[in-house]
Formats: sequence, structure tokens, C-alpha cells
Amino acid sequence: MRFFKIFCLFILTFSPIFSYAAETFFVDKVVAVVNREVITWSELYKFMEFSLRDKIQLMNPDEKFRYFREQQQNFLERLIDTKLQLEEAEKFGIFVSDSEIETAVAEIKRKYRLTDKEFEEALKKEGLTLKDYKKMLKDEITIGRAVNSLVRSKIVITDSEIKSYILSNPELVCDDEGYYVSQIFIRRREDEGELKSKLDEILRKLIEGVSFSKVASQFSEDSSAKTGGAIGLLKKKEIAEPLSQLFSKMSVGQISEPMLTEEGVYIFRLDGVCFPKDSEKLYNYVRSNLEEERFKKEYKLWVRSLRQRSYIEIME
Repeated sequence: MRFFKIFCLFILTFSPIFSYAAETFFVDKVVAVVNREVITWSELYKFMEFSLRDKIQLMNPDEKFRYFREQQQNFLERLIDTKLQLEEAEKFGIFVSDSEIETAVAEIKRKYRLTDKEFEEALKKEGLTLKDYKKMLKDEITIGRAVNSLVRSKIVITDSEIKSYILSNPELVCDDEGYYVSQIFIRRREDEGELKSKLDEILRKLIEGVSFSKVASQFSEDSSAKTGGAIGLLKKKEIAEPLSQLFSKMSVGQISEPMLTEEGVYIFRLDGVCFPKDSEKLYNYVRSNLEEERFKKEYKLWVRSLRQRSYIEIME
């Protein structure tokens, strides 16, 4: 293995690959070895581009490169886990065909109404080629299938566990189905530039990880600012259909995209849900929560086991 590592370093040292980021060129280098495969800085950079594509949209090149440098170690560990999971998927004959990837890419372009050229231009702005994107998408789907087959499918939740969870979380039970919601509201202005500027600042703070309640207290322009944006329980049958559809598709803790109305712009966070006692929806919701909690534990144990039986070296 040591010979293999030295050989890889030799190849990369005498065949330099140059990568571009934040107006800076630098020689590519090996950042880790996983079994018989090397991870280079350029591969790690592309992995971060793909994984953080939504988060970095508002960042300029210098901000993005600085953020990537700060997050490098965290994402290197994630990329190592990705390599190990792909190896495990291959071992069990789990794969994704090229035709499936082509179908997935076509669906993405259709969803966002992009031509082939527009799609490739969008990828280029994120520092990715179409080939890079297809490979990462293929890896992502392959891992998803492997995890479902080797981890998630083995989780079983009993009725007694569901009942116990409901007793421990009484806020899940209410007379009518509803949603616990917080919001940020910005009034419409004649100067659209001013509205956009304030909205960009709010979104930037949320992306940076500032708590929703803190941002709402600072920026929201309605009475909910006093409570950190919290507006309490909204009964499903008493709210407008678009809001009901929005909240029903959100997971607890999720923040919505800005919603433009005649009054102004709303950003919502779903804080919780509740259902009538003994309803099928309540039981299904709790079962899903318990499955997700169990999955997170089992997934961590699974990845740890993959690491324990693998050769991993991170370069200084």
C-alpha cells in the first residue's frame, strides 16, 4: 500500500493538474488515500461544488473559495465515506445505468425549463462540467440505492414504539390537523431594489447558519418579530390552499423559499405538526420519524464499519 501511495504521489507531482478557484491557480495534490484510490484537491473541490450548490449561489468567487477552505476537512471526511459506500455498492452489485442518468438529467432540465446550452452554462458557473455533474449524480443515486438496500430496508418499527413516542410527545395530538409555523415578513416597496437588497441579506444570514428566530427578530416587519417569527398553530382547514400545500411538503425545521404576495414577501419555517388522536396520519407520521431516527443511528454504525475494515490515510 505504501508503494501505491508513493506511486500516486509521483504521478501527480510530475504530471501537475491545474485547478481554478477564486481567481487563483494552484497545483493539484493528493489529500487522502482510500484503499487503492487517491483523492485529490480538485476532486474534493468539485465534490464541495456539487454538495453545496444551493448554499453557494449568493457567494462571489472569493467568498466561495474561502468557505471551501474552511470546510475542506469536513467535506474530505464526507468524500472518504462516499468512496467507501461506492465500493460497498459495487461489492453487492448495486449500480445505476448511464441511461438512467440521462433520464435524470433530462428531467432536471425539464423541471427548470433549461435548454442543453443553458444547463451546461449553469453548471459552468458552479465550476462543473456536464461530465462531472453526471458522475456525481450517478454516485449520489448509487449510494442512495445501496443505503436503502443495506441499511434502511432492515429497520422495523413496532406499534408499541409508536404509542410510546406519542405519549412522550403530546404536542403531536390536536383536535384538527395543523402546522406550527414561524415566519419572516418583508413589506412590498416601490423601490424593488431595496426589497431585493433586504431579502438577499436575510437569505445570506440564513445560509450562514444564523438562527431563523434571530433573523426574524431583526428583520421581520410584522408583530411576529417580537416572538422570533413564531405565529403558533395554524389549522389546516383554516389556511389558504397554497399554504396548506406548502407546509404539507415541508419537513419539520425546513425553511421555505421566499413567497411573494400582494402585501410583501414571506419566508416560513415549519416548526412542527399535529394530528387528531388515533388518526392514521398521526401513526404514519410517527412511524416515519422513528424510522428516520433509527436510520441515522444505523447509518452511522454502517459507515463506521466500512471505515474500520478499510485503509484510509489523510495527508497533512
